[in-house]
Amino acid sequence: MDSPFLTRIYKEISDTQQRRHKLDLLKITFVSALLGFGAVKVGNIAAFYQTLYLAPLVAVFFDLLTMGEHFSIRRLGAFLRLHSPAPLERTWEGFVSENRDKFFKSGSRGFTVLSYIGAIALLYNAKGPLSYEEWLWYIFLLLLYILLVIYGGRRLKELSELKEDAQQKN
Repeated sequence: MDSPFLTRIYKEISDTQQRRHKLDLLKITFVSALLGFGAVKVGNIAAFYQTLYLAPLVAVFFDLLTMGEHFSIRRLGAFLRLHSPAPLERTWEGFVSENRDKFFKSGSRGFTVLSYIGAIALLYNAKGPLSYEEWLWYIFLLLLYILLVIYGGRRLKELSELKEDAQQKN
């Protein structure tokens, strides 16, 4: 019953999941490196404090890349939920769409927020109180991140609503 088209969709889902996993590992690696975890003693932070401005930005960019891959997976799942010739597969995709794992998303976003906190704490340790401009930088990045997460959540919700709309037409 598997057509070559469906086989390609399954492969694309698998490939996208692997890319998303690699992005998550890269995010942890790069942000940890920028924060200098494990590389220096706390007293030597002054030698690399400039990278502390980049750590949250890098975390946000990796989250954007991950969100893009996540959206691709959800889009493919929505297509299968709506158009698969196999009723059991449509049922499975519907079940999956209603029972998503919330832990991974929370963990990934939590790591990004921790990168902000870690960068601010390490910067404070290196230089003392943050300047007005430094606070503006971190607040701007955090607000941008929150807006992007909200936008991404709405896009994913649109896929769920697409499912409901298509079922109502049948």
